[in-house]
Amino acid sequence: MEFGRVSVSELDVVDFSLPDEPVSNKTVLTGKKNKNAKVYLGCAKWGREEWVGKIYPPKTKEKDFLQHYVQHYNSIELNATHYRIWGEAGIRKWAEKAKGVDFKFCPKMYQGVTHRGSLTGKDFVSNEFFRGITAFEEHLGPVFVQVSDTFSPKRKTELFAYLSSLPKDLQFFLEVRHPDWFFIFFHAYA
Repeated sequence: MEFGRVSVSELDVVDFSLPDEPVSNKTVLTGKKNKNAKVYLGCAKWGREEWVGKIYPPKTKEKDFLQHYVQHYNSIELNATHYRIWGEAGIRKWAEKAKGVDFKFCPKMYQGVTHRGSLTGKDFVSNEFFRGITAFEEHLGPVFVQVSDTFSPKRKTELFAYLSSLPKDLQFFLEVRHPDWFFIFFHAYA
């Protein structure tokens, strides 16, 4: 199975039912409405040519996709930052497209940190990544730290050490993909 996808032939045999409601939810889900709650909705990229004439106006040029994207969504999981480290100037150009709009860029951590070798000794490259993305300023949302599908719970000490070294003034989300993580979480909360 490709992570996050099930083939059509497997759809009839997969059990999509949800487990029983955890007892701990009662302490969190009180039924009270939070008038300050904010939901951010977006995609993984704005460069979708198939949206021209649908979400983007007909004949929209690729260089103008982002300015139209921010009119339809209020966030983006920014995969572009996973493939290279962007400098402050490039990031500022993107942030300018969201000027005056409540919009969050949620950059994915550079793969040179998360997918190549150990997480230890990555201070310089991590700092270069952070130097670039802080140019989003008020438009910077949470940073996605996605480790590879080969990164198993056997490396949890390394992962937790890296996570504890991250800047405390930024928000981070962690995505694990190795199947053993899900086994651990399922049994811990079942």
